Amino acid sequence: MIDIIVDAGKCTGCGVCVRVCPKGPRIYRIVEKDGRKVAEVVDRSFCIGCTTCVVSCKPGAIRLERGW
Repeated sequence: MIDIIVDAGKCTGCGVCVRVCPKGPRIYRIVEKDGRKVAEVVDRSFCIGCTTCVVSCKPGAIRLERGW
């Protein structure tokens, strides 16, 4: 299983992760927290580990880790 970590401090809530990910809306959603928009992981089980979200995130707020 792959762990998807979103650093809410770096995330701008732009939604690029949702748009570029092959499984985007199944994995990510944009929510409002503490008066600002951030990406939130909905269901990591759909992640195929392609890293498209990681390389597309300009602020570097997303990272993937392999969990065993």
